[in-house]
Amino acid sequence: MWFSNLICYRFKQDVSYEQESFETALEQDKFRPCGNQDLSTFGWTKALGKHGQMLSHFSSDSILVCAKREEKVLPPAVINDLLAEKIEQIETAENRPVKKKEKDELKENLIHSLLPQAFKKSSLQFAFIDQKNGWLIVNSASFNKAEELLALLRKSLGSLPVVPAFVNYDLSLFLTNWLKTYDMPETFEIGLDAELIEPEENGAKVVLKQHDLSSDEITNHLANGKVVTKLALDWQERLRFMLIEDGSIKRVNYADVLKEENADIPKEDLAVKLDADFMLASNEIKEMLESLVRALGEPDEKI
Repeated sequence: MWFSNLICYRFKQDVSYEQESFETALEQDKFRPCGNQDLSTFGWTKALGKHGQMLSHFSSDSILVCAKREEKVLPPAVINDLLAEKIEQIETAENRPVKKKEKDELKENLIHSLLPQAFKKSSLQFAFIDQKNGWLIVNSASFNKAEELLALLRKSLGSLPVVPAFVNYDLSLFLTNWLKTYDMPETFEIGLDAELIEPEENGAKVVLKQHDLSSDEITNHLANGKVVTKLALDWQERLRFMLIEDGSIKRVNYADVLKEENADIPKEDLAVKLDADFMLASNEIKEMLESLVRALGEPDEKI
Protein backbone atom coordinates (compact mmCIF):
# COMPACT_ATOMS: atom_id res chain seq x y z
CA MET A 1 0.00 0.00 0.00
CA TRP A 2 3.02 2.24 -0.28
CA PHE A 3 2.29 4.40 -3.32
CA SER A 4 5.55 5.00 -5.21
CA ASN A 5 4.38 7.38 -7.96
CA LEU A 6 1.57 9.90 -7.68
CA ILE A 7 -0.73 11.36 -10.32
CA CYS A 8 -2.88 13.79 -8.35
CA TYR A 9 -6.38 15.08 -9.02
CA ARG A 10 -8.74 17.36 -7.07
CA PHE A 11 -12.50 17.03 -6.86
CA LYS A 12 -14.31 20.14 -8.04
CA GLN A 13 -16.97 19.67 -5.39
CA ASP A 14 -17.40 17.96 -2.04
CA VAL A 15 -17.86 14.19 -2.28
CA SER A 16 -19.22 11.65 0.15
CA TYR A 17 -19.50 8.03 -0.93
CA GLU A 18 -21.43 5.38 0.96
CA GLN A 19 -19.64 2.03 1.01
CA GLU A 20 -22.52 -0.22 -0.05
CA SER A 21 -23.54 1.85 -3.09
CA PHE A 22 -19.90 2.47 -4.01
CA GLU A 23 -19.21 -1.27 -3.95
CA THR A 24 -22.31 -1.97 -6.04
CA ALA A 25 -21.13 0.57 -8.62
CA LEU A 26 -17.73 -1.10 -8.94
CA GLU A 27 -19.35 -4.53 -9.29
CA GLN A 28 -20.72 -3.41 -12.67
CA ASP A 29 -17.18 -3.29 -14.03
CA LYS A 30 -15.57 -6.15 -12.12
CA PHE A 31 -12.47 -7.62 -13.73
CA ARG A 32 -12.88 -10.68 -15.94
CA PRO A 33 -10.07 -12.66 -17.60
CA CYS A 34 -9.47 -12.34 -21.34
CA GLY A 35 -11.67 -14.49 -23.53
CA ASN A 36 -10.41 -16.22 -26.65
CA GLN A 37 -10.77 -13.13 -28.83
CA ASP A 38 -9.98 -10.41 -26.27
CA LEU A 39 -6.75 -8.47 -26.70
CA SER A 40 -7.12 -7.07 -23.17
CA THR A 41 -9.57 -6.63 -20.32
CA PHE A 42 -9.66 -4.01 -17.56
CA GLY A 43 -11.80 -3.98 -14.43
CA TRP A 44 -11.94 -3.74 -10.66
CA THR A 45 -10.41 -6.38 -8.45
CA LYS A 46 -10.24 -6.81 -4.67
CA ALA A 47 -8.61 -3.74 -3.13
CA LEU A 48 -6.70 -5.83 -0.57
CA GLY A 49 -6.08 -8.73 -2.93
CA LYS A 50 -6.49 -12.21 -1.46
CA HIS A 51 -6.58 -10.67 2.01
CA GLY A 52 -9.89 -8.92 1.41
CA GLN A 53 -13.31 -9.59 -0.10
CA MET A 54 -14.37 -6.15 -1.30
CA LEU A 55 -13.54 -4.26 -4.48
CA SER A 56 -13.26 -1.07 -2.40
CA HIS A 57 -11.60 -0.63 0.97
CA PHE A 58 -13.00 2.16 3.15
CA SER A 59 -10.61 3.30 5.86
CA SER A 60 -11.35 6.48 7.79
CA ASP A 61 -11.92 9.22 5.17
CA SER A 62 -10.11 7.34 2.38
CA ILE A 63 -11.23 4.75 -0.17
CA LEU A 64 -8.73 2.37 -1.76
CA VAL A 65 -9.49 0.79 -5.14
CA CYS A 66 -7.52 -1.47 -7.45
CA ALA A 67 -7.92 -1.96 -11.20
CA LYS A 68 -6.55 -5.03 -12.96
CA ARG A 69 -5.53 -5.25 -16.59
CA GLU A 70 -4.91 -8.50 -18.45
CA GLU A 71 -3.34 -8.42 -21.92
CA LYS A 72 -2.56 -10.97 -24.57
CA VAL A 73 1.10 -10.98 -25.57
CA LEU A 74 1.55 -11.14 -29.35
CA PRO A 75 5.14 -10.21 -30.29
CA PRO A 76 5.06 -7.86 -33.33
CA ALA A 77 8.05 -9.65 -34.88
CA VAL A 78 6.16 -12.97 -34.90
CA ILE A 79 3.07 -11.38 -36.46
CA ASN A 80 5.13 -9.58 -39.10
CA ASP A 81 7.01 -12.76 -40.05
CA LEU A 82 3.80 -14.78 -40.41
CA LEU A 83 2.17 -11.95 -42.35
CA ALA A 84 5.14 -11.74 -44.73
CA GLU A 85 4.86 -15.48 -45.37
CA LYS A 86 1.13 -15.21 -46.10
CA ILE A 87 1.63 -12.28 -48.47
CA GLU A 88 4.39 -14.10 -50.32
CA GLN A 89 2.16 -17.17 -50.72
CA ILE A 90 -0.66 -15.10 -52.22
CA GLU A 91 1.60 -13.12 -54.53
CA THR A 92 3.29 -16.30 -55.79
CA ALA A 93 0.10 -18.31 -56.21
CA GLU A 94 -1.96 -15.54 -57.82
CA ASN A 95 0.83 -13.61 -59.52
CA ARG A 96 -0.33 -10.23 -58.21
CA PRO A 97 0.73 -7.72 -55.56
CA VAL A 98 -1.14 -7.62 -52.27
CA LYS A 99 -2.42 -4.10 -51.63
CA LYS A 100 -2.49 -2.29 -48.29
CA LYS A 101 -6.18 -2.87 -47.52
CA GLU A 102 -5.79 -6.59 -48.07
CA LYS A 103 -2.61 -6.64 -45.98
CA ASP A 104 -4.49 -5.00 -43.11
CA GLU A 105 -7.27 -7.57 -43.35
CA LEU A 106 -4.75 -10.41 -43.43
CA LYS A 107 -3.01 -9.02 -40.36
CA GLU A 108 -6.29 -8.67 -38.46
CA ASN A 109 -7.30 -12.25 -39.31
CA LEU A 110 -3.86 -13.46 -38.28
CA ILE A 111 -4.09 -11.74 -34.91
CA HIS A 112 -7.53 -13.25 -34.25
CA SER A 113 -6.25 -16.72 -35.11
CA LEU A 114 -3.33 -16.33 -32.70
CA LEU A 115 -5.24 -14.82 -29.77
CA PRO A 116 -6.50 -18.09 -28.23
CA GLN A 117 -2.90 -19.38 -27.93
CA ALA A 118 -1.32 -16.11 -26.81
CA PHE A 119 0.36 -15.73 -23.43
CA LYS A 120 -1.29 -13.44 -20.90
CA LYS A 121 0.19 -10.85 -18.58
CA SER A 122 -1.56 -8.86 -15.89
CA SER A 123 -0.90 -5.70 -13.90
CA LEU A 124 -2.53 -3.90 -10.98
CA GLN A 125 -3.11 -0.19 -10.54
CA PHE A 126 -4.11 1.31 -7.20
CA ALA A 127 -5.76 4.62 -6.40
CA PHE A 128 -7.35 6.22 -3.38
CA ILE A 129 -9.97 8.89 -2.80
CA ASP A 130 -9.56 11.33 0.08
CA GLN A 131 -13.14 12.35 0.81
CA LYS A 132 -12.20 14.89 3.47
CA ASN A 133 -9.80 17.05 1.44
CA GLY A 134 -10.99 16.17 -2.06
CA TRP A 135 -7.94 14.37 -3.45
CA LEU A 136 -7.89 11.47 -5.88
CA ILE A 137 -4.43 9.89 -6.09
CA VAL A 138 -3.41 7.27 -8.66
CA ASN A 139 -0.30 5.19 -8.07
CA SER A 140 1.15 5.66 -11.54
CA ALA A 141 4.07 7.33 -13.28
CA SER A 142 1.97 7.93 -16.40
CA PHE A 143 -0.90 10.35 -16.90
CA ASN A 144 -2.24 8.09 -19.67
CA LYS A 145 -2.39 5.08 -17.33
CA ALA A 146 -3.97 7.22 -14.62
CA GLU A 147 -6.62 8.48 -17.05
CA GLU A 148 -7.51 4.87 -17.93
CA LEU A 149 -8.29 4.20 -14.27
CA LEU A 150 -10.24 7.45 -14.01
CA ALA A 151 -12.27 6.53 -17.10
CA LEU A 152 -13.16 3.18 -15.53
CA LEU A 153 -14.10 4.84 -12.23
CA ARG A 154 -16.18 7.45 -14.04
CA LYS A 155 -17.97 4.66 -15.94
CA SER A 156 -18.71 2.78 -12.71
CA LEU A 157 -19.84 5.79 -10.67
CA GLY A 158 -21.61 7.64 -13.47
CA SER A 159 -19.61 10.83 -12.89
CA LEU A 160 -16.23 11.82 -11.54
CA PRO A 161 -15.80 15.62 -11.24
CA VAL A 162 -12.01 15.83 -10.94
CA VAL A 163 -9.24 17.83 -12.61
CA PRO A 164 -5.43 17.46 -12.52
CA ALA A 165 -4.36 18.99 -9.22
CA PHE A 166 -1.57 21.21 -10.50
CA VAL A 167 -2.87 22.09 -13.96
CA ASN A 168 -3.07 25.82 -13.15
CA TYR A 169 0.43 26.13 -11.67
CA ASP A 170 3.61 26.86 -13.60
CA LEU A 171 5.60 24.31 -11.62
CA SER A 172 8.78 24.83 -13.63
CA LEU A 173 8.79 28.47 -12.48
CA PHE A 174 8.44 27.41 -8.84
CA LEU A 175 11.12 24.72 -9.14
CA THR A 176 13.53 27.12 -10.81
CA ASN A 177 12.98 29.86 -8.21
CA TRP A 178 13.37 27.42 -5.35
CA LEU A 179 16.67 26.15 -6.69
CA LYS A 180 17.91 29.66 -7.53
CA THR A 181 17.28 31.00 -4.07
CA TYR A 182 17.73 27.72 -2.24
CA ASP A 183 15.00 29.04 0.01
CA MET A 184 12.31 26.40 0.35
CA PRO A 185 8.87 26.82 1.88
CA GLU A 186 8.53 25.55 5.44
CA THR A 187 8.58 21.73 5.85
CA PHE A 188 10.40 21.14 2.53
CA GLU A 189 14.10 20.75 1.74
CA ILE A 190 15.88 20.40 -1.59
CA GLY A 191 17.32 16.96 -2.28
CA LEU A 192 20.21 15.82 -4.44
CA ASP A 193 18.62 15.16 -7.84
CA ALA A 194 17.37 17.55 -10.51
CA GLU A 195 16.91 18.03 -14.23
CA LEU A 196 17.58 21.36 -15.96
CA ILE A 197 16.97 22.25 -19.59
CA GLU A 198 17.45 25.17 -21.92
CA PRO A 199 13.94 26.35 -22.83
CA GLU A 200 14.75 26.64 -26.55
CA GLU A 201 13.70 23.84 -28.89
CA ASN A 202 16.27 21.02 -28.74
CA GLY A 203 17.96 22.84 -25.86
CA ALA A 204 20.61 21.14 -23.76
CA LYS A 205 19.55 19.01 -20.81
CA VAL A 206 21.46 18.55 -17.56
CA VAL A 207 20.59 15.52 -15.42
CA LEU A 208 21.96 15.64 -11.88
CA LYS A 209 21.99 12.68 -9.49
CA GLN A 210 23.32 12.69 -5.94
CA HIS A 211 24.70 16.16 -6.58
CA ASP A 212 25.12 19.21 -4.35
CA LEU A 213 22.47 21.43 -5.91
CA SER A 214 23.73 24.51 -4.06
CA SER A 215 27.07 24.40 -5.90
CA ASP A 216 28.43 27.12 -8.20
CA GLU A 217 27.98 24.77 -11.14
CA ILE A 218 24.19 24.80 -10.66
CA THR A 219 24.18 28.55 -10.08
CA ASN A 220 25.94 29.01 -13.44
CA HIS A 221 23.45 26.77 -15.25
CA LEU A 222 20.55 28.81 -13.87
CA ALA A 223 22.29 32.12 -14.62
CA ASN A 224 22.67 30.99 -18.24
CA GLY A 225 18.93 30.57 -18.62
CA LYS A 226 18.30 26.92 -17.86
CA VAL A 227 15.03 26.08 -16.09
CA VAL A 228 14.30 23.28 -13.66
CA THR A 229 11.90 20.58 -14.85
CA LYS A 230 12.47 18.03 -12.09
CA LEU A 231 13.57 18.56 -8.51
CA ALA A 232 14.07 16.14 -5.62
CA LEU A 233 12.39 17.31 -2.42
CA ASP A 234 12.35 16.11 1.17
CA TRP A 235 9.23 16.69 3.27
CA GLN A 236 9.78 16.74 7.02
CA GLU A 237 12.37 13.96 6.67
CA ARG A 238 9.41 11.61 6.24
CA LEU A 239 8.86 11.57 2.48
CA ARG A 240 11.36 12.04 -0.33
CA PHE A 241 10.20 12.43 -3.92
CA MET A 242 10.80 14.00 -7.32
CA LEU A 243 8.41 16.80 -8.27
CA ILE A 244 7.99 17.07 -12.04
CA GLU A 245 6.93 20.17 -13.97
CA ASP A 246 3.89 18.33 -15.39
CA GLY A 247 2.51 17.88 -11.87
CA SER A 248 3.43 14.23 -11.41
CA ILE A 249 5.29 13.10 -8.31
CA LYS A 250 7.71 10.23 -8.79
CA ARG A 251 10.12 8.05 -6.83
CA VAL A 252 8.29 8.47 -3.53
CA ASN A 253 10.37 7.08 -0.66
CA TYR A 254 9.15 6.74 2.90
CA ALA A 255 11.38 7.18 5.93
CA ASP A 256 12.31 3.97 7.73
CA VAL A 257 10.58 5.23 10.86
CA LEU A 258 7.29 5.21 8.92
CA LYS A 259 7.75 1.76 7.41
CA GLU A 260 8.61 0.34 10.81
CA GLU A 261 5.59 1.88 12.52
CA ASN A 262 3.37 -1.14 11.80
CA ALA A 263 6.12 -3.74 12.02
CA ASP A 264 4.72 -5.16 15.27
CA ILE A 265 1.47 -6.31 13.60
CA PRO A 266 1.61 -10.15 13.40
CA LYS A 267 2.14 -11.65 9.96
CA GLU A 268 -1.02 -13.74 10.30
CA ASP A 269 -2.99 -10.47 10.54
CA LEU A 270 -1.90 -9.35 7.08
CA ALA A 271 -5.26 -7.78 6.26
CA VAL A 272 -4.91 -5.64 9.39
CA LYS A 273 -1.35 -4.69 8.42
CA LEU A 274 -2.39 -3.78 4.87
CA ASP A 275 -5.11 -1.52 6.25
CA ALA A 276 -2.69 0.06 8.73
CA ASP A 277 -0.06 0.59 6.03
CA PHE A 278 -2.64 2.13 3.72
CA MET A 279 -3.84 4.52 6.43
CA LEU A 280 -0.27 5.47 7.28
CA ALA A 281 0.89 6.00 3.69
CA SER A 282 -2.27 7.80 2.53
CA ASN A 283 -2.23 10.14 5.54
CA GLU A 284 1.41 11.05 4.87
CA ILE A 285 0.66 11.67 1.20
CA LYS A 286 -2.37 13.81 2.01
CA GLU A 287 -0.47 15.92 4.54
CA MET A 288 2.45 16.37 2.16
CA LEU A 289 0.14 17.44 -0.67
CA GLU A 290 -1.65 19.93 1.56
CA SER A 291 1.77 21.37 2.52
CA LEU A 292 2.74 21.54 -1.16
CA VAL A 293 -0.46 23.38 -2.08
CA ARG A 294 0.18 25.91 0.71
CA ALA A 295 3.74 26.37 -0.57
CA LEU A 296 2.51 27.02 -4.11
CA GLY A 297 -0.22 29.43 -3.03
CA GLU A 298 -3.21 30.32 -5.17
CA PRO A 299 -3.07 29.04 -8.79
CA ASP A 300 -3.09 31.37 -11.77
CA GLU A 301 -6.73 30.45 -12.43
CA LYS A 302 -9.35 29.04 -10.16
CA ILE A 303 -10.03 25.38 -10.88
